Amino acid sequence: MTLKWFGVVSSESVLVPTLGRRTALLSLLAIVVAYTLYQRLVSWHLRRTQRASRGVVVAVNASDLICLFTAAALVSPPEHYERALLLSMFTVLFTQSFFGWTVTLIHLALVAVGYLSLVGFATGAGAALSPAEELWTLALFAIGLMVYLGLQGQVALRTKSLVEIFHRAQEGDFGARYDESADQMPDPITKIGRAYNKMRADLEAIVLTDPLSGCFNRRGLNQLAEREVSRAIRGKKHIAVLAIDVDHFKTINDEYGHLTGDEVIREVGALLRETAREVDVVARIGGEEFAILAPDSNDEGALILADRVMNAFRAHAFKSLPPERRITVSVGVSAAPARDDDVAKTTLARADEALYVAKRNGRNRAELWHAGMRAFDGPNGGKARGSVQGMIRITE
Repeated sequence: MTLKWFGVVSSESVLVPTLGRRTALLSLLAIVVAYTLYQRLVSWHLRRTQRASRGVVVAVNASDLICLFTAAALVSPPEHYERALLLSMFTVLFTQSFFGWTVTLIHLALVAVGYLSLVGFATGAGAALSPAEELWTLALFAIGLMVYLGLQGQVALRTKSLVEIFHRAQEGDFGARYDESADQMPDPITKIGRAYNKMRADLEAIVLTDPLSGCFNRRGLNQLAEREVSRAIRGKKHIAVLAIDVDHFKTINDEYGHLTGDEVIREVGALLRETAREVDVVARIGGEEFAILAPDSNDEGALILADRVMNAFRAHAFKSLPPERRITVSVGVSAAPARDDDVAKTTLARADEALYVAKRNGRNRAELWHAGMRAFDGPNGGKARGSVQGMIRITE
């Protein structure tokens, strides 16, 4: 418009002989002002409703194209109407990026209607245009744009897949890999996905593992518990949790120093992993507090595991301590059938309560949680019913 106003471009539209150049340009200016006011009104509506419905989006797209093709009719010569198609291409790309394929196809249909209307108007005004040639121009434009949008759509889907993988990793789930085999021509997205696949194991170790003990941390325990609970629910199995606390660990730090205490924690983690079954999940959930998630274990099986853990500690000579210094553990045990997703949280809470009873009843022992157990009520908290010794007597 500015170039027309100052006479840099001399070719005229079909309306200039009728309206005059000045009137045509002023009409274009009025359309731009009206378009701007309409956009302000739509913006106010969106701020007020906080929602952009499909109808509003289509209406805004239609206003864009009305402004564009009306401007072309006012200032562009008929032989250069393809410039309007080039400009409309950007509106289609913008629509596809933010509003999806349905709105994009509607927008592309509006472009076709607008361009054909422009050509029909110019032909009716006496312009020497070939409708068949203009249809070919429109067809080539649509085909080329659809191919480009298809490619962009594939990029968007792959990017979305990669974002979902990163989101799962942020939540501590590193089970998903980026599918490199689907990318026949590797591009930057493929390189990012390939880099993630290479460092996935390292990231999992950093995020889910306690660096001191080598066991899973609380986040790792929670994530693996979700997986094991899902399996147990499908198989109608039990889930058991052992809450383990190193007895009198504070005295170790006081007598031998915190560096020795750290070495003890490392050995405790290694000993628990050696003692637990391969399917069990061993985690450090506090300073000297550990937990073992034991899939497919009922009360009896969990108490047998607890007995094995305590015997392993009684027999183990810690390298970081004098030979005569032995370490024992107290264990709280809880098991339950997996009926819902909260079973791991419930059994861990009950195992923790049983652990307090084991510590209060003299340490170096295991207690099985049972209904009515109260960690802070009474002197025994259910020792006769829930101890390892009591369960062994029953099974014998």
